[in-house]
Amino acid sequence: MDAYKHDELRKALKEYTSQSSLLAILILSIDIIIYVGLLAGAVILDDLLLKALCSIGAGLAIGSIFVIGHDAVHHSYTCRKWLNVIIGRIALLPVLHNYSLWQIAHNRMHHIYTNLKGYNSWSPLSRNEYDSLPAWRKVVEHIYRTPPGLGIYYLVERWWKDKFFPTRRVVSEMERRYWWDFALVLVYLVLLLMVLGYMGTRLPDSSALSAIVWGFLIPFVVWNYLMGSAVFLQHTNPGVPWFDKTEDLERLKGQEEVTVYVQFPRWYGLITHDIMEHTAHHVHPKIPLYHLRAAQAKLADILGNHLVVEKFTPLYLIRTMARCKLYDYQLHKWQDFNGLNTTECILPSHILEQGTPSLKDAGYESA
Repeated sequence: MDAYKHDELRKALKEYTSQSSLLAILILSIDIIIYVGLLAGAVILDDLLLKALCSIGAGLAIGSIFVIGHDAVHHSYTCRKWLNVIIGRIALLPVLHNYSLWQIAHNRMHHIYTNLKGYNSWSPLSRNEYDSLPAWRKVVEHIYRTPPGLGIYYLVERWWKDKFFPTRRVVSEMERRYWWDFALVLVYLVLLLMVLGYMGTRLPDSSALSAIVWGFLIPFVVWNYLMGSAVFLQHTNPGVPWFDKTEDLERLKGQEEVTVYVQFPRWYGLITHDIMEHTAHHVHPKIPLYHLRAAQAKLADILGNHLVVEKFTPLYLIRTMARCKLYDYQLHKWQDFNGLNTTECILPSHILEQGTPSLKDAGYESA
């Protein structure tokens, strides 16, 4: 398809927005049963290897439950708004996310200002911003943009700062609902730690600390690495631009131009509810997870080579993180930490043909 309109894509995907409350509840129930079973195995089992597998599996399981919460906050998971509100709050508890804050940071910021600096996970710094950092913070930025830093980044920069307790970074005016949702998460966390601690004291050759490490700490770390990896891969690519001006962002046809479809093996899609079928979600956020894979396939047929597609391999991740360190927001080129360009100008051709103010200032009139 040589030319397309974003509105036409939304219309083409509308058939995948149908919702089933019965199916939604069934999927949630299965996920919770799996999570509780794995959590119990991580605490109760004696074999170290089995404990580790259950603990890691519990991290994967809470990631699956999170995807349900993500859809519920979009009111795309069930056909009942009130049920989405309840399920959303329940499903975000294992990942300790504040329902109201997630609603603002994700629905009202990320989905409206996708790849606009400051509103999104992994917003790249410019060379000037990086140079102005103190030495310790430069080290942190280096760590973040390496595979070991994926989970650390999400834990510190996204969960702790934006998704747990209310701060002025996310909300301009404090409302009671932010604090009620924070209290709900705290109650869940305290109860979880109490139950795990009690189990640890009642089991032979165990302790409260051991049970909390295996049943909470390790799964939570696994979850943060899953989430940090997902949000990096979904919108960071050597061919995908970022913006620091809303007027430049608005020149996009749609969010499909700044969303990457990273293809994973089918087994990974099954345990993550196809969260990486991400372009279709940005084109039409009302598509529930149980229709997302089919919607992504339809979108791929329509967009053809306009769709940014990558096959995941560890090497792809390493190469992407190596090339996408800093970003030149004037010339729209990725750079390394030395300020050397790692790509040419990566704006979509239709924007290059129009010319942006920043490009004209730099001597670029058109492609």
